Amino acid sequence: MRERILIVDDQIAFCHHIQTMLENEGYGVAVAHDADQAFKILSEQPFGILVLDMNLPGMNGLLLFKQAKKIDPEISGIIMTAYGTISSAVASIKEGITDYIQKPFEPDVLLMVLGKTFRERQILQEIRNLRKEVDQRYSFGNIIGKNYKIQGIYELIQQVAPTNARVFITGETGTGKELVAKAIHFNSQRKNKPFIGINCGGLVENLLESELFGHEKGSFTGAVRTRAGKFEYAQGGTIFLDEVGDISPGMQVKLLRVLQEGKLERVGGNQSIEVDVRVISATNQDLQEKIRSHEFRIELFYRLNVVPIHIPPLRERREDLPLLVKHFVGNFNQAFNKNIREISSQVMSQLMAYDWPGNVRELENVLERAFVTADGEVIEQVIFISKGMNSRPSELEYLDTDIPFDVAKSSINRRFEKAYLYEALKKNKGNVSTTAKNSGINPRTLWRKIKEYGIKTDQFLRPPEEDSGVTM
Repeated sequence: MRERILIVDDQIAFCHHIQTMLENEGYGVAVAHDADQAFKILSEQPFGILVLDMNLPGMNGLLLFKQAKKIDPEISGIIMTAYGTISSAVASIKEGITDYIQKPFEPDVLLMVLGKTFRERQILQEIRNLRKEVDQRYSFGNIIGKNYKIQGIYELIQQVAPTNARVFITGETGTGKELVAKAIHFNSQRKNKPFIGINCGGLVENLLESELFGHEKGSFTGAVRTRAGKFEYAQGGTIFLDEVGDISPGMQVKLLRVLQEGKLERVGGNQSIEVDVRVISATNQDLQEKIRSHEFRIELFYRLNVVPIHIPPLRERREDLPLLVKHFVGNFNQAFNKNIREISSQVMSQLMAYDWPGNVRELENVLERAFVTADGEVIEQVIFISKGMNSRPSELEYLDTDIPFDVAKSSINRRFEKAYLYEALKKNKGNVSTTAKNSGINPRTLWRKIKEYGIKTDQFLRPPEEDSGVTM
């Protein structure tokens, strides 16, 4: 049965005639003959559409509809009247009435109007659902992590989102720079306007200029029509310039001019077009080094880098791995229509020991592969594809002094243990008993550490040249 309809008209025979016709079409219908009856019915059950006579005893149809909207703000209304005028029709539309029918009318007219109203309601509901989904996806809570640096990013997003300040996001590939940019946009006053992203590193200078600023017809070979650029499409909203460090020196000058003046000219054009766009940019490069080598203009850097946000790599926030795994497991269960309850402790140890050069994006890909191949309700194995990654533990090449001493010490100890065990097992060709004896480690402790770090002893049985670097 379709969405329910309430007919309100003081002509009893007319009401029941309409009710019968609509019920034959599959609609759920109720009738009322005055405002009191209508309010009583509305308070007891929900309706999608009110079909109202304009001239009701005691209260006219428009006033009744306004009161009904207080009960259900999403209800739609159709006015019927035998005394239609242009002014009354205009007044009805202003009050939110969907359509206006003049009596007498053919049954097909009412059916057509109802069909149109239901289609409009369906579209509005889809828009509401989509907006709700977008709000949930790019809320602060979707940037997963309890790490203190991630918590600091939550707070910074909350502070900067309501403003128009330009934001400069740095971080390695795969850390979630675009996700942070979208979180800022969808928690700002611009959230109902466009969010337009562009990867500046993937386009040559001439093509990037056309993509950002648009072009006029005939401005270059292939420009068969005038085309607006990303800045114009983002009018009133946000433009996200990813990999901004790859922009050529010539484009840097043009972008700087747009940021300074709030105006642009399309390629081949001479008309200035005003743009009201918030700019969020991101890079995985060291722009300070590019500034020193004169590859990036310092004036542009200062224009972009009003509020800096740095996203730490996944290896520096391993405590967030269980939360991220739980998040992706929920997403993939829904996407693949599966019911994976958990991942095994051995797999979790492998994930915790891995260095994640591709960061959160790589974690997502690893878990997606595991979902595709999983048979039961528990993920028992994962495959790391990155060539050379995880085949040999990383050296103790960096010290992060931004984290507490105890946390840093624990991280260094884990990396040392993994590196030591890897080399000791390799020297003894994977023989755990010999490794335990030579290293002085208790065999039970050694086995526990091997599982914890996801080290596969059988990889040391192969000749070195056959070691593909792929860990399972």
